[in-house]
This record gives sequence, structure tokens and C-alpha cells, in this order.
Amino acid sequence: MNRVAEQLPSLAAAGRLYPSLILHGGEPADRLALANEIARALLCEGEPDTRPCGRCRHCRRIDIGNDRVFHPDFVFVRRDARKRETVIPVDKVRALLQTAQVSPFEARGQVFVIVEAEVLHPAGANVLLKTLEEPADRSPRNFLLLASSASELLPTLRSRSWTVYLGAGDAGDDDDDDELASDLLDLWRRRPGDEAFVPWVSDLAARLVKDGGFEDIRARQGWTRIAGAVAAAARGLDRRADRAAALALAADLLDAHRLRQRSIQPRRIIEGLAVRRLRRDRPQTGFGSSVNELLGPP
Repeated sequence: MNRVAEQLPSLAAAGRLYPSLILHGGEPADRLALANEIARALLCEGEPDTRPCGRCRHCRRIDIGNDRVFHPDFVFVRRDARKRETVIPVDKVRALLQTAQVSPFEARGQVFVIVEAEVLHPAGANVLLKTLEEPADRSPRNFLLLASSASELLPTLRSRSWTVYLGAGDAGDDDDDDELASDLLDLWRRRPGDEAFVPWVSDLAARLVKDGGFEDIRARQGWTRIAGAVAAAARGLDRRADRAAALALAADLLDAHRLRQRSIQPRRIIEGLAVRRLRRDRPQTGFGSSVNELLGPP
């Protein structure tokens, strides 16, 4: 964890924390632990230089993920794995924000935590945005948005928040990414002529989806990872035209989550984008998003 992240509890204890904070990077457990520490520092009733004390009634009742611990001024939402939720429903966000419309019940302020903020339903993200645009009148009101990558949140949410990176973690293992890029480069160099192009594209798509990570139709991590691997492989290609086509495909893959949200299977998405970019008898020039051509601008 970097030095800025380590200072956040102290800033919270001193009442100097920005109202909306995005914690991204690191492992999920790192983000949860830091959010817990910050929330306790914000609501602790001890002296500022002792917060969070860990002993007061507020500190003892703040625990993200423990549904049996209740604090009326500390609210968190996340997906319900038992209901197999793929997004955080807008109703959960609205219920959280109802508390934000009233004064604190017990503590000197309120803390709201959204776990896996990258899978907020778009309507829920917009509802949250309206609240962030309205500063608290009297008592402090703090929002902590936890995400694997801040880039997966709406740009408007990012613009109204302080973004703090916790370091490398669940974004992917470097060795695995290097192996994927190496496999793609080897596959590319064995590319046959156009008569065998379709089976080759099928092999390419199969390799890209091999490691999984595409079950959540809202998640972008998997797409970001394979786009990076394709771009890394492109640097090793000999022909300039091949490098340009691979980089164009990488740019499309960064946008491919929008097609996934239409419930199209990842392998079909990759095959379709690869055909548009890589087929030599009808090349797609330029680096404008193919996804935008198919769906329109986001």
C-alpha cells in the first residue's frame, strides 16, 4: 500500500478527507480493510489523535460484510452472491441514499461504502452522482467507492471524487500476462493464409478467453487484460500492417464490455472484432472503435 493510502485514516480522523473517495487497485481484502479503518476514523468518538480507537461504540459496530453488525450512520452495499446478482441494483443504491437525506442518528457524520463500485447499475451510478453533486449542509457525509480499477467507473463519478490507488493486486499476475502475450505472438506468427483464416481466428479467441473472467457482464477487467496482451504481442510482430491491425484490435477489446452487456458470448465478440480488424482481404483501417460503429457512441 502506498504512502498516500496509509495517510487516509489520519486525514479522516482530522476531518480533512474529501467527501467522495475512490479506493482502487490492491486486493479486494486490502480495499475492505482500508475502508473499514477510514470509516472508523470518521465516526470514532475519541479524540482526533486517537481515532480510530477501536473501543468506542462506533468503532465496534463498523464491519463491512458483517450483516449482524448494525450502525445507523454506516451503510454499505454490495452484490448479493446468493441471488447471483451481476450488478448492484439501483434499488440498493436508492435505499443507501435515503439515509444520506437525513441527519446522523448517533455519530457526528455518516459513511457510505459501495463495494465493487465498478458493477453499479448505470441508473444507480447516476442516482449516486446526483447525491455527490449536493454537498452535505451540516454534518459530514463521506462516500467510499471500492473498485479494482477506477477506470471502470463513470468519468463523472471520478471527476467528483478523490482517487487513491492502493497498488498492484487483483488486476492480474504479471507472469500470466507475459505468458498470454507470448502465446499470442507465437499464434500470430503461425497465421495461415486467408483460406484458413476462420479456424485461426477461432483459436485466437479460444486463447483469449481461456483464463476466464468474463462471467460478469459488467466487468471490464478481463477485457482490459486481453487488450493489453494483444498490444504487447503487437510490438513483437515483424510486419507493420500486422502491428497496426493488432493494435486496432486491442483498442476494440477495451470497448468490448459494451457488447458483453448485450449478453453476447465473449468468444463470439472476439471472433467478430478480429474478423473486422485482421482479415487481410477487407482490412479495417484506422483506430476508431469498431464497437462504436456497431452500437454507436457510449
